[in-house]
Order: sequence, then C-alpha cells, then structure tokens
Amino acid sequence: MNITGIILAAGSGKRTGLKYNKVLYEIKGKKVIDYSINTLKRYKEISELILVVSEQEYEYFSNKYSSVVNSVIIGGKERQDSVYKALNVAKNEFVLIHDGARPYIPEHSMRDILDNLTNYPSITLGVKVKDTIQEVKGNRVVKTLDRALLIATQTPQAFKTSILLESHELAKKSKFSGTDDTVLVEKFMNEKAYVVNGDYRNIKLTTLDDIKLLEVIL
Repeated sequence: MNITGIILAAGSGKRTGLKYNKVLYEIKGKKVIDYSINTLKRYKEISELILVVSEQEYEYFSNKYSSVVNSVIIGGKERQDSVYKALNVAKNEFVLIHDGARPYIPEHSMRDILDNLTNYPSITLGVKVKDTIQEVKGNRVVKTLDRALLIATQTPQAFKTSILLESHELAKKSKFSGTDDTVLVEKFMNEKAYVVNGDYRNIKLTTLDDIKLLEVIL
C-alpha cells in the first residue's frame, strides 16, 4: 500500500499573536511543522510527502524542505483549494491529509488509519465531545445536542485518492465549500467517513493557550 502524505502549512500566526506562520514556531528546539513531517516520514507506507505552503513563503519552505519532502507546492486561497492542488500532484492510490499545525500525531491513531485504509475510502480521526453543545439563535439556546452522538474531528484524515479528487472536482464545479475533506466525500460520493479514535492531545495550534499546552504535550 502506497500513500501520499499531504501536509498543509499555509496558515498564519494572527490568532496566536505571532507575526509569522504558526507552523514555524519552535517548541523544544523544533519547529511545529517538523514534528508533523518527522512523524509521517516514520511510516514506510507513506512513500510520498507533499508540503503545501503560501506563495509568499514558497521560497523559504522550498529552500529548507525540498530535501526533506518530495514536493513543496503553492496552495490556494482556501484550505480546500490547497488540498485540490496537492491531489493533482499526488502519485499514490491513497492520500493522508494533515494540518501542519497539529504537531502531536498519536501512534495508535496512525496505525488504526493505516490498518483500515484499504477497507474504507474515507477515514477521519475523532474524539468524543466532552462539553454540552448547544445551538443558539441570538442570545437564546434553541437546541441542546446529544453529546453522546458527537465527535470533534481531527487530522490526519485519509482517503482513496481517486474518490477524494473527484469529490473536489465536483465541489469546484458546484462552488461548494466544505469544512473538511470528509464533508466533500459524503456530499458528492455518498461515502460516510469511518471514524478512528483520535487523541485529546492532538490539538491544532490556533491560540496562545494552545502554544502553552503543546509545550507540555510535546
């Protein structure tokens, strides 16, 4: 089984209070992006790595990471556009898509994804929701959702490449924007994602508090 790993690294540091791309923040002497790259490189099933970056930072990432990954490419305006560009470069039957700002990828989650990938064309990591989730209108709660039925999704997410690519092409034609790739596969291919147990430590670096927490986790 050959897999292409796609790492999305075109984010910014605005909400973290940083003046540069958050994936370049150093924790324990390593950049956040390095944790993601190094983890995926440990798995022999992942024979190709594509790093997706912004046009403004392409030169930096290309100079630093071209010898580490197979391809460094310029992404699109939105996350969905970036994934689509990477899919058109990917050479393998399966793809694994990961947010570069999630530096902690649990071993058990990776193994579960890889063990199930040939059986399910769409796989996501997920953790059970701890808090009560409510729908609001204005300042009023209008509905309380059953948290026993809810998960918070994480990356990596994995797919059969041809199915995800076709989903993206159909989304592009219909100008549909999804919150993640499993949404596209469900909408256009009628394939519901298989859920693999994630990990509460697999957080995405978004705020200053996340930095403090990741310094402990890593």
